[in-house]
Amino acid sequence: MKTTPLQEAIIISIAALPVAYLAFAYSGLPETIPVHFNASGQADRMGSKNELVFITLLLSLPMYFLFKYLPKLDPKKQLERMGNKFYIMRLVLTVFISAIGVGIIYATVNYDESSAMEPQWIFILVGLLYIVLGNFMPALKPNYFMGIRTPWTLENDVVWRKTHRLGAYAFMGSGILIALSAMLFSMEITFYVTMGTTFAMVALVMIYSYILFKQETT
Repeated sequence: MKTTPLQEAIIISIAALPVAYLAFAYSGLPETIPVHFNASGQADRMGSKNELVFITLLLSLPMYFLFKYLPKLDPKKQLERMGNKFYIMRLVLTVFISAIGVGIIYATVNYDESSAMEPQWIFILVGLLYIVLGNFMPALKPNYFMGIRTPWTLENDVVWRKTHRLGAYAFMGSGILIALSAMLFSMEITFYVTMGTTFAMVALVMIYSYILFKQETT
């Protein structure tokens, strides 16, 4: 699908927010910063602040170009058939990635080694992302890049459509559980809730698409 210069400018501006924030805060960062946290919110690896530059650029630039040119790589041009919905999905994903980037930089700038980090906002964002992506599931056309791409959904359009209908409810339900867990429980519990619901969701759609394919082809 074609986008207007204004639409691209909006996405580029949002994608550039973490880079701009890091450029503003970089000189005030210590040379050694936390670069990884465990499930309890404790820093378990320290590294150079230059690693934060790499992480920020890796989050912003590749994702922009990936989603910008992904429809051109689709041999069946199914993503282009989504029209404006694909742009909205790009926008949502860009907002999510940039929010994560800004949050990581903020947490690093305000890091206090005497206490564990409790970034519940990350899991709330993940929950909201699942909910939004669930709403887009029914609009996805069969393609090789986005959606629930099992051997059975890619083989049969009916299986693709019905699996994504179920996937929509699974994504939204998982997102609600993750967001509620982040608001009610500790980071460690929320981490395991996120991992558990995500694994259950993947297993559910895999098994469902296989069973449905067997029904459709016999």
